[in-house]
Amino acid sequence: MMAPSSPVDLGGRCEIMPGTALPALDSAGGPAFAARMSRDRKTEVFAIVTDRSVPARIDMMATYRAIENPAVLRLMDWGTVDWTPEGKKRFVLIYERPGGRRVMQDMGETREPMSDDTISRSLMPTLLFALREMNARGMTCGAIRPTNLFQKDPASPTVTIGDCLSTPVGYGQPLLVETIERGMAQPAGRGPGTVADDLYALGVTLLVLYLGRNPLADLDDESILKLKMDKGTYPALTSQVRLPQSLVEPLRGLMIDDPKQRWSVSDLDLWLQGRRMSPKQPQVPRRGARPFEFQGEDLMHCRALARSLTRHSAAAAALIERGDVEKWVRRSVGDEARAEAMQTAIASAGAGGRGASQEDKLVTRVSIALDPPSPIRYRGISVLPDGLGTALAEAIWQNSGVQPFAEFVLAQFPHFWVNCQTDFRPEYVPMVQAYDGYRALLEHVGMGFGIERIVYELCPSCPCLSPQLRDHYVLSPAELLSALDQIALKPNRGRDPVDRHVLGYITTHHKKLNDRLLVPLSNPHDPARRMIAMITVLADVQNRFGPARLPNLCGWLVALMDPVFKRFKNRETRDRMKAEVSNVARDGVLDAIVRIVDNVDVIRADDKGFLAAMRQYEGLTRQIEKLKSTANDRTALADGTGRQIAAVVTAIIAGMTMIGTVLYMLRLA
Repeated sequence: MMAPSSPVDLGGRCEIMPGTALPALDSAGGPAFAARMSRDRKTEVFAIVTDRSVPARIDMMATYRAIENPAVLRLMDWGTVDWTPEGKKRFVLIYERPGGRRVMQDMGETREPMSDDTISRSLMPTLLFALREMNARGMTCGAIRPTNLFQKDPASPTVTIGDCLSTPVGYGQPLLVETIERGMAQPAGRGPGTVADDLYALGVTLLVLYLGRNPLADLDDESILKLKMDKGTYPALTSQVRLPQSLVEPLRGLMIDDPKQRWSVSDLDLWLQGRRMSPKQPQVPRRGARPFEFQGEDLMHCRALARSLTRHSAAAAALIERGDVEKWVRRSVGDEARAEAMQTAIASAGAGGRGASQEDKLVTRVSIALDPPSPIRYRGISVLPDGLGTALAEAIWQNSGVQPFAEFVLAQFPHFWVNCQTDFRPEYVPMVQAYDGYRALLEHVGMGFGIERIVYELCPSCPCLSPQLRDHYVLSPAELLSALDQIALKPNRGRDPVDRHVLGYITTHHKKLNDRLLVPLSNPHDPARRMIAMITVLADVQNRFGPARLPNLCGWLVALMDPVFKRFKNRETRDRMKAEVSNVARDGVLDAIVRIVDNVDVIRADDKGFLAAMRQYEGLTRQIEKLKSTANDRTALADGTGRQIAAVVTAIIAGMTMIGTVLYMLRLA
């Protein structure tokens, strides 16, 4: 193994220095290291080496690199490398190095406040320009926060947004800068979000930079969330501070909790051009006339109640079934529409299939009816519907239980969530259709289906999470085969190269794969057909994606092919086939093995020869039986003739004796 200080190569395009860490440039996705481009030595770059249990936003990297904007870090390259300090493959991103320092080191830091003039004339237009560019290209940033802004150079107030690609959208965001709904979701389950979420984060970031501190630094995340829910974001963050009139209007507009009322990109742009907008007052949740007492809390609005119910499902289910929650919504809150939605939730709680806890399903549906925009919360999961994939990937990566995720899909929670939304969005239609497909995949228990399939359907940028491949960071079918070829040389390799994750990854990324090949892979009673199907699947992947040679993987598969050889009855055919397979395996072409062991003509000839041998055997058997029968008949005939001869001889002897006796008596007379 190379020394840790030796450069790590990224496809001959860039070198990363593992011995030169750059902690000042660390990202939510992993630590930063010095790097240099192979061809462009003038541009100073650095590398982020991802080490989190969530996938990077690989699907957005080409889009991001096309953005030419001084307010975003320039992405130079990306890919997997052999990270020698750990002996594993890691995904890395190469960015152009910012000229200045990070604007804030952490959210607890106190820094020199920025003037309202600097914010409105420099910072706000710069960041809005970047968000407009991203939004125009169909992507969100998901990383606007004070600690992810860098000075373009030490002498300039111009800033640039740091890395936003090494983790899913919002994964590294502190709860303070996330909307209430996204803040209630687990970091890996916040989904891709919208530009409205970025604008909310922009508003909070501008407020923090104006103040030079976090206005809620003395509160933990739970307290911040409760304060936002009770008062609304803008009052919660500004009630103890005085803002200049020049910032009140844009900050209030950006931090409105209702995304329909929140300022858009064009609204902020118009304000920057001098047009004053009509003031928008923050909306406070509709409160009940009296609190709902539950688990020692006095809950005044439906959002707080929904959140509390999902934390104590058993106790909540009893109250729901008794009708206490619905009565409070009708009588105290006076929200008939929400009460009707609750009735629908209770009536539909039995939908969804096997395995799911009835109490948990009931509470989850009722919580959706009480607070439709919030995440779906079920048995420790808290995700927005379009964030399930990354949350599931994280759970598998961390070896956590995945059964709640399967129940989540089977119970059709996303469908109910969509039905409860007050505003229809076009993207809901394909999302619901996709979840119908995921449910069908889960109901099929064979290999190539199940939870190991839908994780890649939900999160296409996720690397293959097979236990034997996790250290290889496989991002394509070709890389998967190359990794298996390397693993084949290890003495501690698994028994089979193909497990449920490998097949789930292949079927997701190889849509033209013949589904009929998946059936024998799940049949343990026919090991020969299972083995041939496995090789055929891998051969098809090699033919379509490469690489051209896989000698080690071929050798691994040949070692497992005894059941295949044993199905041939002719010993000479069997021995010849073993020799041919061993010979072609050295070339590393899987299809050549398939052509030998799954040759229809050879199989028919072997079957025909076996049938002929069986007929010959049966004919010989009949002849032997006939000879035995004939021999038995001759023995019986001989026995009968001997008895007859003996009787005649005996009769003759008796007659002669009698005649002699008579003659003797006559002679005496």
